[in-house]
Amino acid sequence: MYTYSEAIAYIENIPKFTAKNDQIHTAGFLRRLGIKTTGKGALKFKIIHVAGTNGKGSVCAFLSGILVKCGKQTGLFTSPHLLRHNERIRINDQVVSDALFLEAFEKVIQTVEEMIREGAAHPSYFEFLLGMGMYVFDRKNVEYILLETGLGGRLDATNVFQTPYLTVITSIGMDHMEYLGDTIEEIASEKSGIIKANVPVVYWGEDEEAAGVIERYAESNGSLAVKVSKKDYKIIKKTHKGVDFYPLCGYYLKSAFTVPFPAEYQVQNGMLALRAAEMLEDIKDHHESIRDGIAGTRWEGRMEEAVPGIIFDGAHNGPGIDGFIHAFQEYPCDGRKYILFSVVKDKDYDYMIRRLCDTDVSRIYVTRIDSDRGLDEKDILREFSKYNPAMEIKVVSDVREAFAQAVRDRSERDVLFCVGSLYLIGELKQEVSPC
Repeated sequence: MYTYSEAIAYIENIPKFTAKNDQIHTAGFLRRLGIKTTGKGALKFKIIHVAGTNGKGSVCAFLSGILVKCGKQTGLFTSPHLLRHNERIRINDQVVSDALFLEAFEKVIQTVEEMIREGAAHPSYFEFLLGMGMYVFDRKNVEYILLETGLGGRLDATNVFQTPYLTVITSIGMDHMEYLGDTIEEIASEKSGIIKANVPVVYWGEDEEAAGVIERYAESNGSLAVKVSKKDYKIIKKTHKGVDFYPLCGYYLKSAFTVPFPAEYQVQNGMLALRAAEMLEDIKDHHESIRDGIAGTRWEGRMEEAVPGIIFDGAHNGPGIDGFIHAFQEYPCDGRKYILFSVVKDKDYDYMIRRLCDTDVSRIYVTRIDSDRGLDEKDILREFSKYNPAMEIKVVSDVREAFAQAVRDRSERDVLFCVGSLYLIGELKQEVSPC
């Protein structure tokens, strides 16, 4: 028997002794847990599979909120987590308890030990957590599962399920190029790998190159392709609490909706969830529940007002920082705007920093994430100095001290934005109590 802390330690050590496995391995692993990935048995769950560069987690959260409001027993599997591994597995929008998390771990570790005795490879970190999630969903008899891909789509462990109920592809941009390709078309091709024969796909189609790839994949699979773009909605009002908009198509023509985030990019994620909900026969007519589900969504670290005057946003790549900057520039503020920034080494930090130098920020606090992947604060400072030597920058190596100093420096009229990495947001989450 394991304690909770021992289970977490084991999971965290998995990358040290195993590598990524193919989907045949993942299917066999899940089958041992009683989870079928193909055939009639797989239809026990209605899986909504979500891929994309940015917005995957938000779309999953919106859809989970909708389904729960519609009275559906719903499982949500996402990554990464901010504070605790439990966050990756949710039932009806609630993070699983330590007791249920540990129960799932015990079941999975017993299965893994059996696999190893028989000469099979140990599941990867992501596979292991996917197995735990699927065990929990089976144990709780969920009807719907919102399943977010980890990396890419075509070769992702979540793509082992051959009969999803619906697929969704969010916005596609340049990220993880070392794995997915050097062009939008190549990355879109990897993401489009989740499209299955005769299964509808709802997708963000603002980028013509990405949309063309998705549409070709859908046509070759006989799948209905439902395109969503900026012309499908109109923004009515923006505040520091959310954005009001109305759709210009579908069942809700010119009917007001609200996304509870002060970022316009969340409207496109809300629209993707809305159009996906319209594809679900058993809830598509639950208009008020769908509206309330979107308005009531909570998703941490995405233009989240952690406490009044302090915003957390886990923008961690080029497209993400573009969306953050648009929200930052339009965010209502009677005082000054500050940014606390840190980033990991394997992201396009040059582009991110160059874009931040174009904003009207009053001061930037630079720090280093407590991780081997964290980019040294001196390197971050060098990049800022290269693009804007006159920018006011304070360098504080320790994340907590950097945050404390930024909080001390700001007045009640100022707003502090913490951005650059979900690792940064995870560390800062431990420093504040939610508002």
